[in-house]
Amino acid sequence: MRLSLLALALLAAAAAPAFADQCQDEVRKIEAALASKDVSSDDRAQLEDMKKQAAQLCAAGNTQESLDVSAEAKAMLDID
Repeated sequence: MRLSLLALALLAAAAAPAFADQCQDEVRKIEAALASKDVSSDDRAQLEDMKKQAAQLCAAGNTQESLDVSAEAKAMLDID
């Protein structure tokens, strides 16, 4: 039983950096789109705030929340 729990904990620890990389990649996509797309000043302010939120959530380990915020920003920017 202990061995199973240890194996599960090691697997979770190994997977965490992969998720962190994923949310960081999403933030980079938003940054690139903001740099290349013509966006209204109101939308740009909102998207910059969303990008900041996503980055902070990612850094705090809240990967899914970061991905959710990123997905909303990417939808506003019409990017994948």
